[in-house]
Amino acid sequence: GGENISSVALESMLATHPSILEVGVVAVADSHWGERPKAFITVKDGESVKGEDVIDWAKHKSDISKFMVPREVEVVKELPKTSTGKLKKNVLREWAKGKRDAK
Repeated sequence: GGENISSVALESMLATHPSILEVGVVAVADSHWGERPKAFITVKDGESVKGEDVIDWAKHKSDISKFMVPREVEVVKELPKTSTGKLKKNVLREWAKGKRDAK
C-alpha cells in the first residue's frame, strides 16, 4: 500500500504555479500503489505550460512530499463543472479512464 494523499492539498499546491488557472485531481488505478493522483489543469490566458513542466516544478517544491507529486498532469481547455461552479470529480475520473465524452 501507499500513502494517503489529499486531493484538496495537492490541488491547492498545484494552483500556486504561476501559469495554472484551475486544477482538479482524481485518483487513477496503479498496479504498484493501488491508486495514484492524476491532475487536470487549465492554463491562464496568455500562458503556456505542459504537464511535464508542472510535474518537474512540483518535484522541486519544498512544501510537498515527493510521493504527492503526480506522475500525470493533463492540460485541458476547461474543467467540467456543475451549474453552481463546483468541480465534477466524477467526470474527471471518467476522463482519466480515457472516456472524454463524459459530461
